[in-house]
Amino acid sequence: MGLTEMRRETVPANYFNPRAYVKANPATGLLSTRQGKRLIAIPELLIQSIHQTLESEAGEAASMAFYTFGYSWGKSFFERVKKEIEVYYETSIAQMNGAEFFAIVQQIWGVHGLGKINVDFGAAKHGLLAVTIENSSISAPQSHEKESKSFNVEAGFLAGWFSAISRQDLSAIATDWDQNRTQYLVGAKLHLEQIRTNFISKGMKTSAILDMEN
Repeated sequence: MGLTEMRRETVPANYFNPRAYVKANPATGLLSTRQGKRLIAIPELLIQSIHQTLESEAGEAASMAFYTFGYSWGKSFFERVKKEIEVYYETSIAQMNGAEFFAIVQQIWGVHGLGKINVDFGAAKHGLLAVTIENSSISAPQSHEKESKSFNVEAGFLAGWFSAISRQDLSAIATDWDQNRTQYLVGAKLHLEQIRTNFISKGMKTSAILDMEN
């Protein structure tokens, strides 16, 4: 019997509810998922230190290193949670209602400490997704510019995640940000390079870029 045929009549409770999903072992001090897979908690200071050290050691090459790491992480992370989702909800992601799936995505981001995610499909007809992340745990202040951030890990993560979902090779780029919120555009690499050259280089932010795309 296929996954679709096995689907429950009603949608089960939130699989990624932190109280059910995260298991703590007081004896060992370890965290794991409800499937028994290990979780780690990384302090903000360590994340900042990693960014600062690699920037110091690798210079401009650090940006590509962070992005590549994020991309691989995003793809592998999707493949892992995809299996969990499809087993628990007894249907393939391809057969899920879009609103239902992205509600689950919000739960995934929250329980893994990645912040709050919102995906805007308004520009999908132009081959773009506008993704907003609030209270991110993986973007870090630049060591040399307190008013800016390093978005390469998170941009790569989003590119990898959406590439895995769509089975296409997508890219992501930060287009607007403040202290607790970052906006990204996700789309084809060539398209985003054109946006970088034509709009971002001129200081244009997300809403202005999307207006130009329309």
